[in-house]
Parts: sequence; C-alpha cells; structure tokens
Amino acid sequence: MDPQITWVYAHRDLAAVLILAPDWLAVRFLLGPLRRLLERGRADPSVASFLVNSLRSAIVVVVILAVLQQLGVETTSLLTVLAAAGLAVALSLQGSLANFASGLIVLSFRMVRVGDLIELGDVRGRVTELLPFHIIVVTADNQRITIPNTQLTNSPVRNHSALPNRRVQWTLALTPDDDLATSKNALLTELRADPRVLPEPPAQIYVQEWTHEKRLLAIAAWTTTTDYLTVQQELLESLGLRLQSLRGSRA
Repeated sequence: MDPQITWVYAHRDLAAVLILAPDWLAVRFLLGPLRRLLERGRADPSVASFLVNSLRSAIVVVVILAVLQQLGVETTSLLTVLAAAGLAVALSLQGSLANFASGLIVLSFRMVRVGDLIELGDVRGRVTELLPFHIIVVTADNQRITIPNTQLTNSPVRNHSALPNRRVQWTLALTPDDDLATSKNALLTELRADPRVLPEPPAQIYVQEWTHEKRLLAIAAWTTTTDYLTVQQELLESLGLRLQSLRGSRA
C-alpha cells in the first residue's frame, strides 16, 4: 500500500481517537460533577437529572457524527439521509416522542420530583431518576420499575410526598361494657402525648359503627409526611394498649 495513503488513514484514525477520548472522558468525569453541582445549587434534583441525561445523549450523538466525519464518511449526505428517514422513524417512534414531550411537561410543571413517593396503578415507590423518556421508581421491597413519561401525564398519579402534612387513621373496637366518653378521652390523651402528632388540625375520634356486639371507633390525626409511615404503624399498638389498660383498671 502506498505509504502516503497509509499515512492518510493513520491520520484519520488518530484524529478520530483524539475526538473520541476527551469526549468519553467528559461524559464519564464531567457529567457526574455537573449533576452534583446543580443539586448543590438552586436547581431541583429532578431538573438536574433530566438535564444531565439529555446532555449525555446529545454529546454521544455529536461525538459519533464527528468521528464518522474524521473517518471519511460524508456526514452531510449522511445527515440528509437521516433527515429523509427521520419522518419514517418519527412515525414509528410516536410513543417515544410522546414520552419525551411528556417528560418536558412533567419537568416544567414539577408534577413529580426525584425523591417523591408516588403511586401509579399498582406501582408504589420512590422516584430515583427522571429520564427523557421514562422515570425510575424503586419500591419498598427494592424493585426497580421503569414508568413511561406518558403514564404520568395521561393517568392519575398519587404523590404521597407533595404536601407537608398527612392524615393518619385507625379503627378500634369497644365492647358494649366500655365507657365511650372515658375511652375517647384516653385515646385523645395518648395522641396528644406523642410529639409526632400535630396539634392542628386537632385529632378526631368518632363512632363509625354501633352494634350489639361492639362499638367501632374511627381515630384520625395529622402528622408530617416524613413521620407518616412510622406514626401509622406504631401508634395503633399504643392506642390499643391504652384501651386495654382501661379495661384492666375497671376489672
């Protein structure tokens, strides 16, 4: 082979490597710090996640085109062919384009953020990633679930983390021999003694069901969203033990 031709090909290969190497390093070592910088600043974690993942995809596309051009591929005609094929591809990828548009809507209106606990259909978990076409949710039993963005804009989404306070509820059964007023006052005292239960709105206790065999009490109180799960799980036992102590003292 002609040495001059060999040198031309070697020069192209070297140029392609010189383009590819720094861009690969940029994707690997700059996007992570950029995300952390955005999250430490005023940028919402959801915005940071969406921007960094979109920037990564854009860099990869630009690098591929630049490498192909250095290797002698006519990118102008390639782009023309891609543009011509773009319409057909777009028609076949209507779902993906709809997911991307839905992702922009979710991000713009902050419908869902990284860290939110959401419920969509039979999926319930915490949002860990906001991506251009889907979001990543991790469930309580550590399952990783991918949800297309269109489901967030086309279906009802229950966001358990959106508001600062939540109401917790329990039901407890009284026997016909239990004094209703004394039992309600004891339960209210138990609720007020727990610092996680908010004083406003005040706790409520009312009879939900009245039969010859039992009186079913409905108990409702307010707590912060952060404490919701522990209060819901732990206070039922405390309230039940309080009623049990009342029966023991009466006996």
